[in-house]
Amino acid sequence: MKTTNSIKSLGVSLEDLYEGKSQVLIKLSDKPYEFHVVLKDRNGIDCKVSSWGANLWLRTNKGMKYEKYSSIATLQSALVRLVKTKVATEGDITFDVTNEVSTM
Repeated sequence: MKTTNSIKSLGVSLEDLYEGKSQVLIKLSDKPYEFHVVLKDRNGIDCKVSSWGANLWLRTNKGMKYEKYSSIATLQSALVRLVKTKVATEGDITFDVTNEVSTM
């Protein structure tokens, strides 16, 4: 499993993600569904990864503590670790960004 791009290369800022202006999507080359990364929901700061198609809902360590990430790089590292440990996949990870923000 490798990461094919970086969140930073998508031109989104950490502030935009925490303000709910944009949202990161995670796509796996061997899965038909995508994962939504939620950094802000109606309760405040969070970091959860969810997919209706995969029937998965996960939180990163900082998400469980409702703490903010200090950089896009540390966020990406946490997301990659979470996917590697919690999702049954051998596929490559690709990040995308959308302005359609879902908080589920």
